[in-house]
Amino acid sequence: MWLTRPFLAADIVPGSATDVTRVSKREDFVTGPFRAAGKPRGTTAFPCLIDIPRGRTLYVPDLDKQQLCQAAFANVHARMEAKSILSVPWEAGPINRPSIAKDPIYVFSSGRCGSTLLHKILIAAGVQGISEPDIATALISPAYAKYRALRPLLRWATRSYVRDLVSALSDGPAPFVVKLRSQFCRAAQPLLRDSRERRTIFMTRDFEDWSRSVVQQFPVRPGFLFQEYRNALQCYAWLRQATDCHFLRYEDLVANPRRAMARLSQFLGHEIAGPAVDQAMAVHSQEGTRLAEASQQGVARWEGMRDEVMRLWTASGTAELCARVMHSSK
Repeated sequence: MWLTRPFLAADIVPGSATDVTRVSKREDFVTGPFRAAGKPRGTTAFPCLIDIPRGRTLYVPDLDKQQLCQAAFANVHARMEAKSILSVPWEAGPINRPSIAKDPIYVFSSGRCGSTLLHKILIAAGVQGISEPDIATALISPAYAKYRALRPLLRWATRSYVRDLVSALSDGPAPFVVKLRSQFCRAAQPLLRDSRERRTIFMTRDFEDWSRSVVQQFPVRPGFLFQEYRNALQCYAWLRQATDCHFLRYEDLVANPRRAMARLSQFLGHEIAGPAVDQAMAVHSQEGTRLAEASQQGVARWEGMRDEVMRLWTASGTAELCARVMHSSK
C-alpha cells in the first residue's frame, strides 16, 4: 500500500446522476464516510473530477477498461459504475504507475456533429481512446476565469489528470485519442499549453443541421446556438494556427465514411480498416442513451424557432465568420 500519500477513500452510495448534458459535479458522487487509505500497487484509477474547492481530484478505481473506453460518455459510465472513490490532493501529482509520458490527440468539436460516431469508429479500428472525460472542467471554471493566481495550479491539476488518464488507459506508443465535450473548445489554449502532442482533430457540421440537432435535444435559445457555434469556430481558427489540426466535416463522414477515415488514417499513422468503419456506421453512435432519438417536443421546438434562428444567424455576423474561417481552411 502507498501509505505515504494522504489519500482519502469513500464508498459510493447509490444515487449517482445520469444527466449527459453537463460535466460532472462533486454532488454526483454520493459518498459514504471518508477514511484514510492508500492505493494498492498494480491497480489503476480513472480520474473523474477536479474538485476545486477542496484542492483534490476524485478517482474511481477498478473500472473495466474496455467498457470505459467503449462508452459514449465516459463521465456518466464512471459515475454509474463507481463503487468507491479516491480523493487525492493535487500535491500528490499523478498516482497511476507506470506513468506514461505522452499526451492525447484531442478531438474538439461543435458537438452534435458525429464526434461520438468518430469515437466509435476509432475504437472499432483498434485506436486507443476515450469519449468525454471531464478533463478540462477546471480550465472552463469560474475560478480559472476570475483568479489569475490560481491558473498555474489548475493547469497543474489538469496535467496530472491527463497523465493519469493516459497511464490508466493507454498501451504503448500508439495514438491515444480523447474526444472532448463541445464546452471544452473554450479550454483549447490552456489545455494544449504544455502538451507534447501537437496533433489535434476538429469536427463540425453545417449550422442549420447542427442547430436542428441541438434544439431537438435541448431546450436552448437562439443566442446560445450562436455563441456555442462561434466558440467552436474560434477554437478551430486557433487550432489551425497553433497545432497540426485535421479538419473533418460531419457531412463528409456520412457521405463517404471510408474515404474520410482513409484521410484520418494517414494523419494518425494508424490504419482504420474499412470493415471497422462499416461496423461502427451500422449502429447508432448514441444507442442506449437518451440522445439517440429526438422527441416530438424537440421536433416541435425546432419548427417553432427555425426561421428566427436562421435570420439571426445572418444578422449576428456568425454566418460571415463561419464562411471566413471555413474558406481559410481549404
